[in-house]
Amino acid sequence: MATSKLTVTVPDELLEAAREAADGNLSAFVARAIRDQLIRDAMTMYAEDSARLGDDLDDLYSAAEDDLCDN
Repeated sequence: MATSKLTVTVPDELLEAAREAADGNLSAFVARAIRDQLIRDAMTMYAEDSARLGDDLDDLYSAAEDDLCDN
């Protein structure tokens, strides 16, 4: 997988907490956080569509993850 360098601005306290939680690999930690948020957003979209259309999705997480990985 190709990678890109990114510059973001976050509150000092958030960066400190992220560095502590990252176990020495802040880039991987941030990548997981972004991926997890994208999956949550996709899950929300699928849930809203399911409720609106009356569909019953057995595994909402897998459907959202599949959608994310296809992009």
